[in-house]
Amino acid sequence: MTHLMILFATAALWQVTPDYRARQLNAEGASLVQSGRFSEAEAKFRDAVQADPANVDSIVNLGVAVFKQDRFAESIPFFEQGVARREKDPTIHNDLAQAYVRAGRPHDAVAEMARACDLDPRNAAYHRYLGDMMSEAGERATAERQLRLALRLDPKSADTNLSLARLYIKEDRKGDAGTYYRASLELNPRQVDARRELGELYSTQGNYQSAEKEFRAALALDPRNAIVHQDLGSALLKAGDAASAVPELRTAVRLDPSLGPAHRDLGLALRDQGDLEGALAALHRAAELLPSDSSVHYTLSQTLRRAGKTEEAAAQAAIAEQLSRKEKQAPLIAAYSNEGMFLIDKGRPAEALAKIKQALDLDPANPSTQFDYAVALRHVGRYDESIGVLQKILTKQPDLPGAHYQLGYDYFEKGRYPEAIRSFSRAAQLFPGNADVHNGLGVALERSGDLTQATEQIEVAKKLAPQNSRYQRNLDCLKRQLAGCSLRP
Repeated sequence: MTHLMILFATAALWQVTPDYRARQLNAEGASLVQSGRFSEAEAKFRDAVQADPANVDSIVNLGVAVFKQDRFAESIPFFEQGVARREKDPTIHNDLAQAYVRAGRPHDAVAEMARACDLDPRNAAYHRYLGDMMSEAGERATAERQLRLALRLDPKSADTNLSLARLYIKEDRKGDAGTYYRASLELNPRQVDARRELGELYSTQGNYQSAEKEFRAALALDPRNAIVHQDLGSALLKAGDAASAVPELRTAVRLDPSLGPAHRDLGLALRDQGDLEGALAALHRAAELLPSDSSVHYTLSQTLRRAGKTEEAAAQAAIAEQLSRKEKQAPLIAAYSNEGMFLIDKGRPAEALAKIKQALDLDPANPSTQFDYAVALRHVGRYDESIGVLQKILTKQPDLPGAHYQLGYDYFEKGRYPEAIRSFSRAAQLFPGNADVHNGLGVALERSGDLTQATEQIEVAKKLAPQNSRYQRNLDCLKRQLAGCSLRP
């Protein structure tokens, strides 16, 4: 996150207005963010948005507070609202791009970051971010151009040299990667991650002596870094020195007991030393921590077989085979789901439902695919089924605003207006800066006969998204007292 928007109120006490109160709460929240008290800041910003739903600073800062708590997907709607209201503010485009990339939407991130670069073309950091995001999205040729532009704008940037090194790792250009890792470390020798990654590069090249040197240099900077201890132990193991690897891997496990790869490599090192009992204990723990890693189950199967436990070995081998098939299917699942959502946008819901069903058949427990399936069911009018899917999702993720919104829509279409109001209201609490949510709540309130509150909610929607003609039509319809018209969520 790059910024907080702070506006301090100056009105006299007897002139307190919703706008004044929102600015006051916004300033209090910004102070809490700067102190690292992000959950308290979030509460302040939510109160600010409630006081004045059109206060863009509070909406964006609410996104910042949510983002700072690593709830990246939840922060996106707030930044989207900010961008819609301040199209020429590069900092908000940057914030939205950062949220997109951390929520697993690399292509959306690229589009937003490119807009930030257009608005502030001399900002080297923005070009570096864009290069990193293009690399994440698989656009590596254009990523390299952006990173080289960033380096021309700021030749002494250790971060940009590091980004180029990481790009070249992805392109399997190990020689170029090494050059830029070393350049980055010359500019800033105290980068633990850069030293660790350079050590990993040396290790993949079989240069275990140089790898060990970099890992030990990283540990001199950060002796309690469990991952570096793990990497050092793994390099020593690959070099055939299991005896030296074991204490490093035990240190990694002691520092971070949840580090699955350290348990896995400790198991391998102990097995190489002939300690099958210790190896099995470490590998069983690795399988608990990395239940979806086929290689762990395969290694455990081999070790169990060596220990004479053939039935357990066969069971682990079966798990490994099943997981391997699932790993190969993951790109296909994502492709089916993405194509389905594209077809919905194109007004072809029946085809979309069939495509998303293919994704769901491959992985029925995938929550993202389940949500997409519920949306597709709604678009073909199968509301009861959509409700059932969304209710299951909310059992596991009760504060998912999109699910509450979709559920409200389903209830509305079924004529179950009190339930629609409850769902839309919950979505509005979780998602106060989203115009569609307020419009949906307003329409459901109208159907229940509460025209006053309905008008208030749709006016909030209109204030949040002034260009949306649907909200204006709904307001016009209310003014005509529904004569010859009806409201739509």
